[in-house]
Amino acid sequence: MSTLKDVAEKAGVTVTTVSRMLNNRGYVSEKTKKKIRQAMKELNYQPNAFARALSRQKSDFIGLIVPSASHMYFCKVIDYIEYFVSKNGFKLLLCNSNLEPQKEIEYFNMLNANKVAGVIIASRTQNIDKNIAIDAPVISIDRVISPTIPSICSDNYQGGVLAAQHLIDKGCKKLLHISGSTNLNMDGNKRFFGFKEVCERNGIPYNVVDATEEQFLSMHYEDIINMILDNYPDVDGIFTSNDIIAAQVVGICRKRNIKVPEQIKVVGYDDIDLCTLVSPAITTIRQSVKEICQYAVECIIHKTDNKTIPSNVIFPVTLIERETT
Repeated sequence: MSTLKDVAEKAGVTVTTVSRMLNNRGYVSEKTKKKIRQAMKELNYQPNAFARALSRQKSDFIGLIVPSASHMYFCKVIDYIEYFVSKNGFKLLLCNSNLEPQKEIEYFNMLNANKVAGVIIASRTQNIDKNIAIDAPVISIDRVISPTIPSICSDNYQGGVLAAQHLIDKGCKKLLHISGSTNLNMDGNKRFFGFKEVCERNGIPYNVVDATEEQFLSMHYEDIINMILDNYPDVDGIFTSNDIIAAQVVGICRKRNIKVPEQIKVVGYDDIDLCTLVSPAITTIRQSVKEICQYAVECIIHKTDNKTIPSNVIFPVTLIERETT
């Protein structure tokens, strides 16, 4: 493997000159730059980006911490974040915590040691703000972590309002919400509060059933759905906290000869690609994942330029009506 010294010798310059060009520090003539680039090409020399970051006390890496890299929603987040990070001339460091607080702490330590330009975090672990020790901007997606960490969320409360009102408008008389873990301090739990407010305002009876964090990671909700269909046989409208649950509700209803939407109407949340890949296609609440991810990356870049950004931004949501209602 070629070294900086090898490049310098082949180009006929000093190691200091090569380093100055790579780190954009001080003047290097175009003629000398051309010789150095040619030497790097012939030697197949690849600069060590992390070493350069330590030297400059700043890197062109942006960290992203997600609770699950296999979850369909976070696959979408990762894809968009990587696109906008790359578009802005940065590189992405992806960290998958699997809901383990200790892993998140270790990731923050690693990102801090490598002088990242900033960190975007989509965390579900509690009290994470006590473990964030990093000398770089941090932005939170779909979670208000603390007053000192800017957050970007969809209008989860309005999402719950839209879902409940749509089911009622479609003639549902007994509603049920399959929630995320309501005991966690998550902005997504506002979906339940919006749902609840509309049901109570319209005099519609409702129930709420909590999914677990284990089900969130595994994406298997069959047990809880079968329990609901056994214990709440008169439910005719279900609002789920994500589209994966909604798709499984539709599948299990088909197995049990329950017709969707004739007997049970279903509304999901997120509007991931899965919604149009199942039959019947899923009515859902669309959150602007692309715009949220773009804004998160731009916030990191603005913060590195010492520009002020809002402490909390909420993106609007829309109801996308399809075949399950």
